[in-house]
Amino acid sequence: MSASQIQPVSLLDIVHNGSLDLQWDPFHSHVDAFLRAIDKYAQEARIEIASRATEHSEQVREFKAGKEEMERRINNEREKEAQMLASLESERHAHTDLQAAVSHLQTTLQKVREETAALEVELRSVKREVAGERAEKERQRATLDDQKAQDQREVEVLEDILGLNIVGGDQPNTLLFKFRLVDPLEPEREFALVADVSQYDYKVTRCDPPIPNLGVLVQQLNEDRNIMAFIKRARKAFRQLVPEPPKPPSRFDDLSGPGAKPSASQKKGAEDVLDGAGVSELRLE
Repeated sequence: MSASQIQPVSLLDIVHNGSLDLQWDPFHSHVDAFLRAIDKYAQEARIEIASRATEHSEQVREFKAGKEEMERRINNEREKEAQMLASLESERHAHTDLQAAVSHLQTTLQKVREETAALEVELRSVKREVAGERAEKERQRATLDDQKAQDQREVEVLEDILGLNIVGGDQPNTLLFKFRLVDPLEPEREFALVADVSQYDYKVTRCDPPIPNLGVLVQQLNEDRNIMAFIKRARKAFRQLVPEPPKPPSRFDDLSGPGAKPSASQKKGAEDVLDGAGVSELRLE
């Protein structure tokens, strides 16, 4: 019931009628409507409060979860920061060490460069010396080669004149003596013997043709150690095995060999070999 529906109280009516019309029904209806409105408002308010409380709780939970996540992330970032600081400190120390190492290497490099420069100077000097030594060695080698060739030619001439060639035997520590110009009828015929010199006392392991007094010759060699005298005696022993030709002495007797007539010096040298007068002693100690 609205306020316009409630009739005002008239004092005149109260006096004439002797009663007061309080209009309870309209008032009761009005109160009931008011109470229902209050209940509706309260119910809506409770629903709203509950909804807001639920929303607030959800917000609180979300805030708490966000706070925890934020704290976790902050802690992680702090740990990362600590690790980064430690890494930076380590890198700073490493950088300092590297700078010291680089400085040391630069100093060492400078010393190496100085030493290298000195070595290069020395190397150039050594190269010049080596080149000089090499040239000198080449000159000496050429001289020695020429001398060797000349000696070889002289040896061949002497071997041809003397009819004697000494080479290594088939066995170690043996010498093979080859005698030519022994047989006047066959001047190129070889008379050979092999001497074993592996021990102090020498011995002849082969003699072709055999010499009857070979043992005496070897004994004399071991006593006097004179190899040239042994060669002379061996040649004479081989000559004694060759029968003398039934004709006057020929040019073969003086060991000049076949061919052109020997010179006086060659003839004298051959005669000295035969009689031992011109042969220097070669003693083996």
